[in-house]
Amino acid sequence: MKINISSSALLVEVSISSWSARKLDRKVTDEVNANKGASRSASRTNKNLLADDEKLDAINKYAANFRNWLYAETLPWSNSGLRLIPTAKFFDFKQTLDKYKSEFETMVQDFVNDYPTRIAAQAFKLGSMFDRSEYPAAEELSSKFNFSYCFSPVPEAGHFLVDLGDEMEKELKAEYERAYEDRVNTAMKDLWTRLKEHLDKIAERLTPDESGKNKIFRDSLVDNVLDLCGMLRDLNVTNDPNLEKARIEVEMLLSGVVAEDLRKSEEIRKDVRSEVQTILNKFAW
Repeated sequence: MKINISSSALLVEVSISSWSARKLDRKVTDEVNANKGASRSASRTNKNLLADDEKLDAINKYAANFRNWLYAETLPWSNSGLRLIPTAKFFDFKQTLDKYKSEFETMVQDFVNDYPTRIAAQAFKLGSMFDRSEYPAAEELSSKFNFSYCFSPVPEAGHFLVDLGDEMEKELKAEYERAYEDRVNTAMKDLWTRLKEHLDKIAERLTPDESGKNKIFRDSLVDNVLDLCGMLRDLNVTNDPNLEKARIEVEMLLSGVVAEDLRKSEEIRKDVRSEVQTILNKFAW
């Protein structure tokens, strides 16, 4: 059976990058290696040109948080960075994506505007390692940050037009269709993996330790799984009936379960842990 999701999903390619402000310090590298009696290539010492800079740290943390959001909201498609997004989620996804982009660019502009002052502060933090010539000019700095994206349609599974002769065309088409199905299967496996990881964590956290004491867990232990269940309704682009069944069972089990009740009641912990394990045992993960 051929898989075709071209009408139910889109591809998005997102690029986000920021300046690391790291640079190899050859002088310090040579000093360290010489002091240790090591060869010149034994170690490398990189210095942070903007050590403890709150604004640059905030930009890098923002980029990391965005990537976490992107991976949660989409499915893997290719090694080149393309991600799969259901068409049902497109408008909400793009709205949030644009918000991330706008806020990132505002943070970068604020950092660039204040850049000369921040360089001056590094003369005190880096001591003898400070070298003003190692800092890019302010007008070049913006180019070291980027946030861009592009949407494209998912190609149809059987769409492969090439003029190489019948036999070669058949071979390439069959190879393409296998690769297409592998990508779809990888995307769906990612959903199963996410759900299993959350359920495994619940089962592990609700199981007493070796001394019989209850383990500590956050309120998000349950909330994160319910959030994922909500996402699975849209991310299930192939309408996998087993995944939908697993989603419904998990949602029914955990809806109304409060973390504080799990902490206080041994009976509730046992019941939830048992039901979670039943679900884990039921499906072919």
